[in-house]
Amino acid sequence: MKTVLVSVTDKTGLDNFLRRLERFDNLRLIATTSTAKYLDEKGFKCTRVEELTGFPEILSGRVKTLHPKVFAGILARPIKEDRSCLAEMEISEIDIVVVNLYAFEDALTKNLDEQPMVEQIDVGGVALLRAAAKNFERVAVINEPTQYDQLIEAMDANGGELPLSFRRKLAYQAFARTASYDQSISTYLGKLVQTESAKANAKELKAKSETVFADKLTLNLTRQETLRYGENPHQAAAWYSLDSAPLPGFEQSKFSPFKQLQGKEMSSNNITDSYALIKILRELQAPAVCVIKHNNPCGVAEAKTLAEAYELAYECDPMSAFGGVYGFTGKVDAALAERVTRNFVEIVLAPEYDEEALTVFTKKKNVRVLQAQIDKSIAIRSDWKMKHLGDYGWLLEVDQEAPVEASSFKCVTETQPDPALASDIAFTWSVVKHLTSNAIFVAKDGLSLGFGIGQTSRIASTSIALKQAGEKAKGAVMASEAFLPATDNIEAAAEAGIAVIIQPGGSIKDADVIAACNKFKIAMVFTGQRCFKH
Repeated sequence: MKTVLVSVTDKTGLDNFLRRLERFDNLRLIATTSTAKYLDEKGFKCTRVEELTGFPEILSGRVKTLHPKVFAGILARPIKEDRSCLAEMEISEIDIVVVNLYAFEDALTKNLDEQPMVEQIDVGGVALLRAAAKNFERVAVINEPTQYDQLIEAMDANGGELPLSFRRKLAYQAFARTASYDQSISTYLGKLVQTESAKANAKELKAKSETVFADKLTLNLTRQETLRYGENPHQAAAWYSLDSAPLPGFEQSKFSPFKQLQGKEMSSNNITDSYALIKILRELQAPAVCVIKHNNPCGVAEAKTLAEAYELAYECDPMSAFGGVYGFTGKVDAALAERVTRNFVEIVLAPEYDEEALTVFTKKKNVRVLQAQIDKSIAIRSDWKMKHLGDYGWLLEVDQEAPVEASSFKCVTETQPDPALASDIAFTWSVVKHLTSNAIFVAKDGLSLGFGIGQTSRIASTSIALKQAGEKAKGAVMASEAFLPATDNIEAAAEAGIAVIIQPGGSIKDADVIAACNKFKIAMVFTGQRCFKH
């Protein structure tokens, strides 16, 4: 006879699991009150925990399983000394523990007050999982309904027994669950501490940073996919989702970020390029198109129609667009799909496709077609990023504060920007802050004209962007993601015919740079926000 302890909040598939388990052996079921009631209704004979322990549930259910007769039955090893102790104390061994925890993570979405949230912190359940997992030499532990089928399949394959390797795997999953659970609780409490600290130290925080970083940080990741390889073929890689935001005060997006409708499996580079693409699409005014190559845009355009925006974005740099990642802010139709597939394209991403467009893409079976919502609200919230520096440790930082609104830009020159260029000023800033530093971006009429990306000097980036823009640079807007440190950039812009320069400002040479703009009658706008991206 197998003894099974059951205490679950999620009863999905429980009765079916126990009936399948009965095929292998007679069961003695022990359950906490609500679970026992459920099992009674399903026709199972069940011993309540208080009947086993001789001690009632107390403190409104806060204490029910925390008793030696429960934990000794779980923790007893299959050795003579432990079994003699159990016999002397009249305690039965427990073979399988089926426990899932109070739904603390779900409660987080309900904006409950502190005390109701505290009541959602499971104590006994966590202790049961840890005890059963520690004793995986003898005990099998189940922490979620998705494991029911795995356990039955393992018993089917092993003559009704569970191999040690499978029990060890279940133990690993149980400890992973309790680690994730504890991290959610500590993050919640950290947010409360952060809020309290912010109120008490408002002046100091304002002077330094609006973010309070935790002393200890725990990441809980779930592997979603093992990739073909990493950035290069000799590097292994896997794709993980984050179970919850590890930093108090930051939102966690739901996974998965897209739905793949066709094409080869995604690679490490495909995923990072798609992320770079979606970040820019969230900033643009629809209809808009962006083409990404190696994590940077090589063509961006806003236009009256999606088809027109595509043509403008592609023609900015057709050579770089070869093998690129193409993103659209609206529905892709068959005509646009036909146009896109004339070129070699790795990925197409859009919020929607019509059926005819999907049929067109099937002719290019290797093209990855992704469906993803362009959620602009994500672009205006604070997020965070981590960077691993090997033996130098890890850096955690706020990825980007809420974007600076164009209405807050400050003109610092005698020449004022032409009101007709207002949308281009906003457009260039929304793009340049996503380019790899040093970055210069030239645009006009919602169309990218030139990119200077990732150079070790800003004048080199300026030269590259202006050369690519050519004659079209006349009357255009030029953006720099960091301050212009010298007047040579201004002289190059003046020679090309740039009408407006937008930059953060903040250089000790600001006065010289402004004077140069006044000399050449170029309008200059400061944003007050540097956006280095390395």
